[in-house]
Amino acid sequence: MKQKTLFSRKAKGFTLVELIVTVAILAFGIVTIYEALFISMDTFGFYTNYLDTQDWINEKISQVQNQLTKAQILEPGETSGQIVRGSKTFDWSMTVSPVNEEQGLYKIDLTLSWKQGSKRVRTSRVAYLLPPQLKEYNEENFV
Repeated sequence: MKQKTLFSRKAKGFTLVELIVTVAILAFGIVTIYEALFISMDTFGFYTNYLDTQDWINEKISQVQNQLTKAQILEPGETSGQIVRGSKTFDWSMTVSPVNEEQGLYKIDLTLSWKQGSKRVRTSRVAYLLPPQLKEYNEENFV
C-alpha cells in the first residue's frame, strides 16, 4: 500500500496568483464604477444648476423687454452682478447693444457663470428685442 505524503496529493483550491489576479480585476471594476458614478453626479449637479437658473434668465430678459416697451430705446452697455439661488452664488453679466438703431433692434447677451467643483461653468443666452410698435409695423410691411 502506498503511503500518502503531503506533497503527493493534489490540493483543491486557488493559488496565490489566481487570487491576486481576481482581486486586481475586481478592483479595476470597482474603480470604473465609482468613476462613472462621480461623472454622473457632476453632470446631474450641472443640469440642476442650469435648470434652476433658466427662469431667472427669462425673467431678466423680460425686464429688459419691459424697459424697451416703456422707453422705446435702450442704453447700450454692460451690467453685471450676483444672484443667490438656494445655497449657490451665480455671477451674471448682460450686454445690450443696438443691432439696427433705425429699426430699434437690440441684441441682449446674458451670461451666467458659477463654480462647479473645481471648474467654472458658464451658460449664455442671446435675445433680440424690438419695441412693440415697431414689431407691428414690421409685420405689416412683410405681409
